[in-house]
Amino acid sequence: MRTANNSATLIDNIFINNRRHYTIKPCINGLFDHDAQLITLNNFSLPLSNTEPPYIRNINKSTIAEFQLQLSWEQWDNIFGNNNVNDMFNSFLNTYLRCYYSSFLKKEIKSNATHNQWITEGIKISCKKKEGTFFIV
Repeated sequence: MRTANNSATLIDNIFINNRRHYTIKPCINGLFDHDAQLITLNNFSLPLSNTEPPYIRNINKSTIAEFQLQLSWEQWDNIFGNNNVNDMFNSFLNTYLRCYYSSFLKKEIKSNATHNQWITEGIKISCKKKEGTFFIV
């Protein structure tokens, strides 16, 4: 919420399913004229997450060189010799992805993430400076 001398405006919208139990309260944070809204969801459960472990592709100078080499070995006649644009695209995409997947293998991420990983060091410092002045109305 943004407050000024004679006005108050809501900047962000929150859409709630009326069948859920919730409470919304203003959260005076002392950051200029921008106050936050605190929503508390009661009896709320998150769906189970995907069981597939998180992964990244192993992309480095060596795997990029391998990818480029594989692309250079490809015969592109089946793509450029075709008159159907959809067939050309699908053929190109299949070739490209085959080279991509074989060059950049999946590597599982071992998670040692902590809660609220998105909170930056700057936010943590600001919160420590604001300690004692933060309250909810």
